[in-house]
Amino acid sequence: MSRITVITKIRFLAGVAPVVMLVAAPMLAMAFSALGRVPAAMNNNEIAALSDAQGLDEALYKMQWGRSQPDGGQIVLDQQRRFAELMDSAAANAYTAEQRRALDALAAAAKPTLDAFRKADPRDPSVEPAMAKLHGLVIDLVNADESALARVARMTRSRGREFAILTLIVALVIPWTCFALLFRIAGQARVEMRAIRARVESLVESPQTAAKSVGREVEEIDASLARLGFPKPNPMLAED
Repeated sequence: MSRITVITKIRFLAGVAPVVMLVAAPMLAMAFSALGRVPAAMNNNEIAALSDAQGLDEALYKMQWGRSQPDGGQIVLDQQRRFAELMDSAAANAYTAEQRRALDALAAAAKPTLDAFRKADPRDPSVEPAMAKLHGLVIDLVNADESALARVARMTRSRGREFAILTLIVALVIPWTCFALLFRIAGQARVEMRAIRARVESLVESPQTAAKSVGREVEEIDASLARLGFPKPNPMLAED
């Protein structure tokens, strides 16, 4: 029946750290690669959604400015088309419930308000309160987009901390734990080897070891201990 020896423990601990690092290294590489792609993903979604919302507010201001210009009708029509395109883009880039609620509220209020604004006389101020309400709804959308952006930033920081902790565990904690255990096992083995050396010395000095066969066995044990780093003590030197 096989037993777990000191050599088995040493071999196991010596192999744990390389194996763990071999397994973890590709995982960490993929994790940091994914973390590095976050800015690009943010640009495709959250930042684009925020840019769309800011464009919506700009389009509303240009409508209000353009209605008093000589070609005001065309300016208002062009900006309303741009407003509709930005609404579609914002809807495509929205992914949180808060963003969708803000878009639904804005879409519900925008159509009747913009229709009335386009048909109203440029000198008629009655549509201004409704336009001010639209500005407020756009601001709500901007806030929702900023909240989504902040959420991604928090998630990225959280993932970064997790990867940093995992890296520390793989690169420091596991190797140093194995080293500490190896150091402890080596210390225990040293104590046992020194005890064996002491027993061999007592056997050498004993009259019972005078027989040739026994003396040969003792010499072989003595040689084995010397090869392991425990030679016969020098009587001229103090004991460690």
